[in-house]
Amino acid sequence: MKRIFGGVLMLLGAFCAYLFATRAMFYGRAELGTDYSPGLALRFVGMDYPTDALLLAGAAWGVLLGFWFIITGADEANQVLRGGRISRVMLFNGLLLLSSLGIAYFGAKAHKDPATVMVFGLVAAVQAIVGVILLILSISEKPKGIASLAFGAVVTAGGIAVAVLAFLWGGA
Repeated sequence: MKRIFGGVLMLLGAFCAYLFATRAMFYGRAELGTDYSPGLALRFVGMDYPTDALLLAGAAWGVLLGFWFIITGADEANQVLRGGRISRVMLFNGLLLLSSLGIAYFGAKAHKDPATVMVFGLVAAVQAIVGVILLILSISEKPKGIASLAFGAVVTAGGIAVAVLAFLWGGA
């Protein structure tokens, strides 16, 4: 059942990517030229803020979570993933922190409504605080999930560093 749910999430992520690309091309049609670029849709992120940024994040999360459910769907995978529940929550929170920062960045880059950008910035700030608490808890957790702890600590610390630099440079 977990693998079927993962497949459905991957299909929904692909559909969000399709919607993102078509909306970006629609709103960026005035700036389209004749040159082909594979990242053309990414150039227009923020023109229809926050819808296009949320569709891009939804596409990334659909594929990421779908892939995770497909990999962990078998019973033998559960034996490997026994420890580190708090570490996995910290990793998930760190990835959400990066997503919130990305959405706020796209809005700030396109000079959209500051209140909307601020909401995503505040959500990222709360996720950073929760990430620090989860990092402290995951260090003392037994049994440790070493992979989740290592990767989650890097993602959480990186997200916090990006948030602090954006705040200090005035980019957020």
